[in-house]
Amino acid sequence: MPHWTQEFADYLDQHHHEHPGVTEEVLRRSLAGHHTPYSWLARAVSSRALTVLDIGCGSGAMSRDLARPGRVVIGLDLSTTELLQAARRGPGPWLRADARHLPLGDESVDAVVSTLGLAVIHPLAAWLDEVHRVLKPGGLLAALTPTFGPLSPADTRVAMQLLRTLRMKPVFPVGIELASRQVLAESGLRKIEDNRERYRFVVRSRADADLLLSALYLPGIEPRRLDRAGAWLARRVASEGEVAVPIPMRRLVAMKPVS
Repeated sequence: MPHWTQEFADYLDQHHHEHPGVTEEVLRRSLAGHHTPYSWLARAVSSRALTVLDIGCGSGAMSRDLARPGRVVIGLDLSTTELLQAARRGPGPWLRADARHLPLGDESVDAVVSTLGLAVIHPLAAWLDEVHRVLKPGGLLAALTPTFGPLSPADTRVAMQLLRTLRMKPVFPVGIELASRQVLAESGLRKIEDNRERYRFVVRSRADADLLLSALYLPGIEPRRLDRAGAWLARRVASEGEVAVPIPMRRLVAMKPVS
């Protein structure tokens, strides 16, 4: 499991300050059939959930997807820059707060969602304990996290060639293959779903390549490596018309038991 450090926390803050909204741009264009990771996550939230908390909301993509008459969706993030983007795109409410210390009352929300929190919020147990605290009995946590599969042979070739060009893997310090049942159970949550889906981001230009690369967590990477990777993708596009870069995701759903 990759090691979490304060340096990585500082990197995350700087990354989202410099690239606000880039995660949303990439995931909005990442498709499995006709659906995106956001629409897949949204399906896990019951229409009966009237108060939903979106942890690590970024520019507010999930919050906007979940908005509907009669429902309050609270977007929460540590990045001021991302929250400014979210406020320009939707009504909120938007909160700048730490997921490990949620500014909400006990048993105050019907559902909690998170797009990348399982992979980057440390320590994992601290914010899952907070999720358990704020969820009503019977309430759900639905979360997405990057994962290693499923991948087709063609996906594997593209992914491995891209990583060789970058000479490093994207960093997720909490770990993307967590033992979910044990971790959730330790916070009083009961896992009810654990599924995987393969999305693809289609690169058709150098601008597409640079957008994708700017969304990856690559702390300390040399600019020339990013440029080399962008150029490699652009050459593939020139010869093949487009390149589908795989983005496998895992959806975990857990329930707070009714006492």
